[in-house]
Parts: sequence; structure tokens; C-alpha cells
Amino acid sequence: MDGSASINPKDAGGALLWTGRSGRRYLMSRVVEERARMAAAQFYALVEHGVIRWAGTAEDLIADPMSRQRFRKVSAGGAQMLSMAAPGEPLAIMTLAWDLEGTRQYPDRNAA
Repeated sequence: MDGSASINPKDAGGALLWTGRSGRRYLMSRVVEERARMAAAQFYALVEHGVIRWAGTAEDLIADPMSRQRFRKVSAGGAQMLSMAAPGEPLAIMTLAWDLEGTRQYPDRNAA
């Protein structure tokens, strides 16, 4: 790998229903590579081999060097990007990231 960010557009479009550690379900949209500009009001997840390896916001990438490093590493590996509306409170964003990171995709629970 050359270290450049390459988000896999495979299976782009549509949405996924993802279940967090808490059992709560989240409807997340796939982000296509050419539209992969991060917005402040969005929450993002990078999925590699059916597992969320990074979850957070654009602000996390700006403010947290460790988060930025993990994001770069996962995206360089060809991860798929998912997105959903971000909660309004910082604690809710941190809780959402905890709930999603490390969780696996269950294909039979996908939304159309």
C-alpha cells in the first residue's frame, strides 16, 4: 500500500442496518468515493472485512491525532465508508463510536 486514502466504492449506494454492542440498530448510508467529503453534521464509520474499524466525526480527525492515524491506516486498506447523521452532543458522539467500533456486519439485517 502506498499510504494514500482509498475508500472502496464497491457495493456503493443503498443503506445498511448495523447493530451496535448495545443492541441498538443504526441505519447507515454507504458513501461513494467521489462523494467522500466529510461534513460536520455527519458521523462516519470505516468498515473493513465486515467489521467497523474506525467510527467518528470530521472533528475527531481534526482534534485527535490518534483517531486521525487510525482513520488513515484503515482507509489506506480499502475500507468502505458509511455515514449517518451525527448526534448533537459530544458525549453522544463518543458513546456512538464506542457502540459501533469493533462490531460485525450481519448481512441478513441489511436495509434495502
